[in-house]
Amino acid sequence: MMANFGRVVEVMVAGMTFSMDNFAIEGTVPFDSDPLPNESEIKIWNLTAATVNKIKRNDTLVVNAGYKGDVGVILHGFVSSVQTVREGVDRITRIKVIDSEDLSERTFKDVSYKEGTLASYIIRAMAGQIGLPIAQFELVQDYRYMDGYTASGEVTEIISKVAEDCKTSVYINKGKLYVRNLKRGRGEDHLFKLNESTGLIGVPEYQDDEDSKGYQITSQLQYRITTASVIDLSSEDFTGRLYVRSGSHTFSRTGDFVTSVEAIL
Repeated sequence: MMANFGRVVEVMVAGMTFSMDNFAIEGTVPFDSDPLPNESEIKIWNLTAATVNKIKRNDTLVVNAGYKGDVGVILHGFVSSVQTVREGVDRITRIKVIDSEDLSERTFKDVSYKEGTLASYIIRAMAGQIGLPIAQFELVQDYRYMDGYTASGEVTEIISKVAEDCKTSVYINKGKLYVRNLKRGRGEDHLFKLNESTGLIGVPEYQDDEDSKGYQITSQLQYRITTASVIDLSSEDFTGRLYVRSGSHTFSRTGDFVTSVEAIL
């Protein structure tokens, strides 16, 4: 088992950097394979009121985490709320962060596309309309709407429905849109070999539902693991390749410092 020491967490927002070396910091950063923005919560202890007042809604916030000598980005998003509460002698500032701009109010009403329009055109057009950068775009099949298509409603729902017609997953991760097959992986740079010596904690738990089969896995915090990461797992009960569908990074100074994922076969 890799040594569980030398924890590093850095929160960067409003031109300031808060390090776990100097502040007690806790947080949970979820990730999944749907296009709705995820909301993370970061807690920082005993910031001054003047410091807290510098952090504004919609400010960009980045969290780097890992171990000394091996640190990477686990969150790149926008502040959605800031609240400070007192617990005894401590002041705890809770910062909520969404991993893209708030898209819930980005709606379209009856935007029509002509007969024979390809799904790829519609998805790119919708993303372009809201200024959402596309990190990866690879459809399993590019569905052609022979009778045309009318887009109406929340933009994330429109994109999700069109991608579903293409048998392709679509999700937002670190402020960018991914349109891709989860099981194609993200290239060798996103392959992670997970075993006891690289951070596996406990025994992976087998899961079998209507849609898929796979394992619930917990490891020491690993910034390289996120949606669509490929895990080559070696454990007592299973050895093989899995594809991450969802999960979360959880960190604190003395408590949990883990990455938990649902990975499918």
